[in-house]
Amino acid sequence: MQLAIDLPELDTQVLGKNEREIRLDLAIFFYLAWQMSAGRCAEYAGIDKVVFLDELGKRNIPVNYDLNALDQDRKNWANFLTNHDDYKRHNLS
Repeated sequence: MQLAIDLPELDTQVLGKNEREIRLDLAIFFYLAWQMSAGRCAEYAGIDKVVFLDELGKRNIPVNYDLNALDQDRKNWANFLTNHDDYKRHNLS
């Protein structure tokens, strides 16, 4: 399903925001209200996930990060270290 919202030019002027800013605000709303993933919200806003997370930080909005996400990141990091000989050769641990 695709949803299109047509905001009259007058409304965007009253809001004092351009389309990019409105999309970002809506993406942040989806993130907070519906716990949509940061990656999906960033995609919706048309920005990189890192930029989206940075924007959350600027607005003092905590990142949704639970123990499952931490465990997955730990596994990904261990896999990276196991499979990247160049990292081991440089002894960067």
